[in-house]
Amino acid sequence: MAHQHGGYFSIDLYAFNSKLKKINPEYKLISALITLILTIVFNNIFVSAYILFLMFFITVNLGGMDIFEYISMLLAPLGFIVLASISIAFGLSFEQAGEFYIKIFNIYIHTSRIQLIEAFELMIKVLACVSIMQSLILSTMPYEIINALRSMHVPKLIIELMNLIYRFIFILIESYINMRNSAISRLGYHNFKSSIFTFGNMAGNILVVSLKKANAYYTAMEARCFDGDLNFLQEEKKLKKKNLVLTVLNILIMFAIWIFTLNYGF
Repeated sequence: MAHQHGGYFSIDLYAFNSKLKKINPEYKLISALITLILTIVFNNIFVSAYILFLMFFITVNLGGMDIFEYISMLLAPLGFIVLASISIAFGLSFEQAGEFYIKIFNIYIHTSRIQLIEAFELMIKVLACVSIMQSLILSTMPYEIINALRSMHVPKLIIELMNLIYRFIFILIESYINMRNSAISRLGYHNFKSSIFTFGNMAGNILVVSLKKANAYYTAMEARCFDGDLNFLQEEKKLKKKNLVLTVLNILIMFAIWIFTLNYGF
């Protein structure tokens, strides 16, 4: 089930090697959703920081994932989070505004202490939410998540789209890697002009390849008696009482942190 696409590891490879893969998937999904909702509702930087470190501990220490691989996976969404937070931290105006400002060509780039704090709190909260979902997918095989969603009566169309989109991401990555290696062997990137030309050709070819792959994928499913339902074999994993206790304890800790830090701020 776990596999590698070209030079990129599929996420399910990490889930397959995780020490937490034996835990009941429905439990992991529901626990992750509850933690995610509480993190958003509390909107507390201390709660978010606690969740961020908790997910790190669960994935790296308990799950056995390499610390550098975990951090590298967080860096990708971190870039988008930082860019999104800039619009909150800074503003533009033609008049002097804010506590701190810089004048460039009659335009003031300004900010304030409150804006910087709000941007920082938002970054920590969003990063904590991302780490929750990342910890889930790094310890649970995709088909287990799909089966868990099916047992929760999520609409069949949504579940099937999730599975197909997830699979095609790695199929397209593999196609891109093959095209890129082929272009490199033909000096397709030896200068800037060639790089632009090669990129344009690859973008067009990936569209054609994706259509061919989609047709082959559907043909393969029909050959296996596809009747509109994607069914997966799954090992039965019993829910342990200690896991429920740990989840309740985590919720209580989140409530305690939120209550005791209500009067604290930057």
